Amino acid sequence: MHQDASSRSFYWDIVKGLGIIAIVLGHSGYFAGAFVYLFHLALFFFITGYFYNEAKYGDDPFAYFGARLSGAWPRYFFYAAVFVLLHNFFVRHGLYAGQPAYNHTMMLSAILSGISFSCPEQIQGALWFVPVWLVSSALFGGCVWFGRTAAGRLQKPALRLPLIGFPAAAAGLAGVFINMRKCGLPYNLQTAILVVPLYAIAWIMKTHCPGFRRYTTWYGCIISAFLLTQVNSRLHIYIDLAGMSIPGLLFFPISLLGIYFVLSLADLVEKWRFLSRPLTFLGRASFDIMALHFTVFKLMDYAYARFFLRELPETLSSFPVSFRPQLGPFYVILGLLLPALISRGISLFTRRLLNS
Repeated sequence: MHQDASSRSFYWDIVKGLGIIAIVLGHSGYFAGAFVYLFHLALFFFITGYFYNEAKYGDDPFAYFGARLSGAWPRYFFYAAVFVLLHNFFVRHGLYAGQPAYNHTMMLSAILSGISFSCPEQIQGALWFVPVWLVSSALFGGCVWFGRTAAGRLQKPALRLPLIGFPAAAAGLAGVFINMRKCGLPYNLQTAILVVPLYAIAWIMKTHCPGFRRYTTWYGCIISAFLLTQVNSRLHIYIDLAGMSIPGLLFFPISLLGIYFVLSLADLVEKWRFLSRPLTFLGRASFDIMALHFTVFKLMDYAYARFFLRELPETLSSFPVSFRPQLGPFYVILGLLLPALISRGISLFTRRLLNS
């Protein structure tokens, strides 16, 4: 029996688990990299839109932004500080190329830069997603507020949905234009504008199609996977949001096709406990995996060079990985497992500290 899809359920943890696996796969370059790049980040924006609480935040988009910020900023700052403290180790052992070692002043300055989401460390690269996620969430909250306010003042409740959808669609079109023109904004905010329609579509799906899981089928999973492979192999379409590489307006149907693939796969996997439980574990640790998997990659590179090659080659500074043919599957397994275990340890420590 399916759980209520509108509630916080294991199903959505499984979806997040599949999403974070896709991200680590894509960054490791080991398997299906171009395939997962078609949808892996879009999925997380979609999930956030699905869980948007209109009753709580519909008339106060600033409170919605504040709630997202209060959850993400402390963790971002903590990990940014850890990455800065690792900087000199990475420089001394050839994991960073052409970068100076930090003195105490430089280290303090780099740590404090995390306050504004601008940590300079290479291994924190995946966390570029955080300010984009915060701003895109705020923009969608603003779209909902606008639609509710405008419909109320016009005394036409039926216009609420189109008045929410119109600014969301306009933001997406502006994002497509900016990305296609390669006009980068600070903090990659061109991506934040681009993905607002994904929030709106997810929220509309929750509110108007609560039984959507009737349509997430095993054969739908197979068909969507096949179509996505054709997008890669036949159309040679590649999506890289950080690099502003998108296929114009096709970004939206391709992203939604990939999201449907993951939703269908999660529906299938949920029935198999031996798969659903580890995916739930990974899904709940998705932020920490996002933050730490690059660090795990490079520490694995160092360990392999130090203890197996018995030397530190120049290629050790290659990013994000240096020994893909030799370590490919281990990047994925340890890049997921170690951060998830660290996340679990931090949660247990924090809970015990608060209860003491």
